[in-house]
Amino acid sequence: MSATTISKAAQAAGVGVETIRFYERKGLIEQPPKPRDGGYRVYPDDTVRRVRFIRRAQQLGFSLREVADLLSLRLASHADASDVQRRAMAKLQDVDEKIARLQRIRRGLAELLARCPGEGALQCCSILGALEQEDISIPHASPHEATGNPSLRHDTRENAMQTVKLRIDGMHCDGCVEIVRHVLERQSGVLGCSVSHENSEARVAVDTTQVSSEQLAKAIEEAGYRARVT
Repeated sequence: MSATTISKAAQAAGVGVETIRFYERKGLIEQPPKPRDGGYRVYPDDTVRRVRFIRRAQQLGFSLREVADLLSLRLASHADASDVQRRAMAKLQDVDEKIARLQRIRRGLAELLARCPGEGALQCCSILGALEQEDISIPHASPHEATGNPSLRHDTRENAMQTVKLRIDGMHCDGCVEIVRHVLERQSGVLGCSVSHENSEARVAVDTTQVSSEQLAKAIEEAGYRARVT
């Protein structure tokens, strides 16, 4: 592949044009200079390679800031494989902790379902009754949960779970949805989200002890979109 336009570079990398522009704004890839004659910017082969690298790293759970660190290591003369290994081990521990948190949530839901009669008036519904409480207790993780590693420290606090609904303006395509979803999923305390550019909204399952709805909206705005809590 020779140097080409942004649309062809995006197609070769398997992403949308907005994704490449987002990476440019974050400093992960360099934006080529605009030709003096007013033509299209020309993107080199390295752009496609870097975008693919970023996407693969994100799929393994690395945040954009962590991806930037990995990219910088490739250019650092003093770096070696141990630097990369150390970052990968930290990410593995982060994933283990998220798995443990999701397992606690699953046990909490299972307990709610076990107490639900499944029939009768809504006033007698144990699930609705539990959800109306200000705080919902999520079972704590066992020392060996998720990884079997007894040295792994798990959060022993009770998580205040909440679904936050955000109105997002400026999303026009699946590429925009992908960017917003990645921004949300990289926020501490976010356990899952759904994003729709047709409805201009995002629904986010969060642990409110770790992140607020206002912080989520701010993170989206930093990515170039307008967001507000509804």
